[in-house]
Amino acid sequence: MRKLLDEGIAPAHLRAALERHRAKGLSPSVLPSLVHEVMNATSPATPAAHRAWTNPTDVVAAYGDEL
Repeated sequence: MRKLLDEGIAPAHLRAALERHRAKGLSPSVLPSLVHEVMNATSPATPAAHRAWTNPTDVVAAYGDEL
């Protein structure tokens, strides 16, 4: 723990990693990997609405007259 804190790991990341460690019942040696997993986890972003591709109405403007 001290080594990870000395490396600048945020205490919040360590707490989250420790919670995962307790839930999974893993060896203490995997704690750095769990910290890495927590730090790289992203919150699910709101996906952009899918917009189906359609042919452009103005071909010259869309393709620069290169068709």
